[in-house]
Amino acid sequence: MSSRMQRKKEEKKKAILNTAEKIVAEEGMAGMTMEKVAEEADVATGTLYLYFKNKSSLLAAVNAQVNRKYNNYLKENISECTTGSEKLSAIGDGTVEFFLNNPQEWRAITELYQMKVQNPEDPNVQDFLHEVNFMVQMVAECYIQGIKEGTVREDLDPVTTAIYNRMAFGNAFTPTTEQKMLLEHNQITQERYLAVASGLMARSVYKVLPKRHKN
Repeated sequence: MSSRMQRKKEEKKKAILNTAEKIVAEEGMAGMTMEKVAEEADVATGTLYLYFKNKSSLLAAVNAQVNRKYNNYLKENISECTTGSEKLSAIGDGTVEFFLNNPQEWRAITELYQMKVQNPEDPNVQDFLHEVNFMVQMVAECYIQGIKEGTVREDLDPVTTAIYNRMAFGNAFTPTTEQKMLLEHNQITQERYLAVASGLMARSVYKVLPKRHKN
């Protein structure tokens, strides 16, 4: 395949992914059908299946794309930080900033958080796993650096803790119907809920809390 044809193929795939992400954000996973994506991306349904063998594979690819954008934002956020604590704070702040400043990605990831994997060997699922694990390893490296610097607890298991905290913070970002009802009933805002969740995770990690978590 010539470089020109390869470029056109990649551009079409990107257009399909962007369209699917938009539909998921606006109508949820249930509202995203292969036919609807094909129609809005202006490609034949048969052509769409040449890129993604089924809806599950396409959803995994969209999830990978959103997480890749998120990871790139976090990498930029920590690029000028020097200590492990500074990097962890930048990751926490960057997470909130990214999703508040990118409402489509926010709505899409809220939906995709409940994504069910049908085929773990699917290349798009593997791509999604790669992006998720990249973020986990980035946080774990910050923990390891913090342990060496004396700011993070020595008994902390870096990778396991990074996975747990990702899931916990993801749950805070994407509350269930029950959680939403409880928050509303107790007049707790989403911002307050996220702040408390962030503080609890910080207390489980740091030996001495940074100033921003001491209130």
